[in-house]
Amino acid sequence: MLKNKLTAAAAAMCILLCGCSNNKDVDSQTTSITDISITAQQVFDAVKDKDYAADMNATAVFGDDVFTANCEKLYGEPAENFTDGGIMYVSSGASADEISVLAGDSDCEKLLKDRVDRRVSDFEGYKPDELDKIRSAEVFEYGGLWIMIISDNSDNIRSDIQAIS
Repeated sequence: MLKNKLTAAAAAMCILLCGCSNNKDVDSQTTSITDISITAQQVFDAVKDKDYAADMNATAVFGDDVFTANCEKLYGEPAENFTDGGIMYVSSGASADEISVLAGDSDCEKLLKDRVDRRVSDFEGYKPDELDKIRSAEVFEYGGLWIMIISDNSDNIRSDIQAIS
């Protein structure tokens, strides 16, 4: 009888430890992503020399006059509402390719998703062949930043961004 109780207790401990272990794994994965702290400039530096980003030839980053002057138009909020941000884009407007980055107390995820919606509206009558790319935009959090990618090469861009540590 004592042996059965010990076996039951051991089994219960295993279940509890496995459960705790899984929770710790999830927490440590979340922590490792949120513990990484990167800047918008690092995001742009990670992709600027890649062939797949060659058309994105212009950037505006948090703190410079171009970003400050255009922030509200691009994202719906003034630059002072953010702690970091920027945009890498095609200066000619020939394509919708873009990487936008935001950080701050605002709902950056929503602001970037709203940006995607505005890009759809911008390109509907201008270059409808860009719409599939825009509608496939990725918006995700990494390194304390919210990042939006509009590109046919979003997988490569995302991989290069997530290689920053």
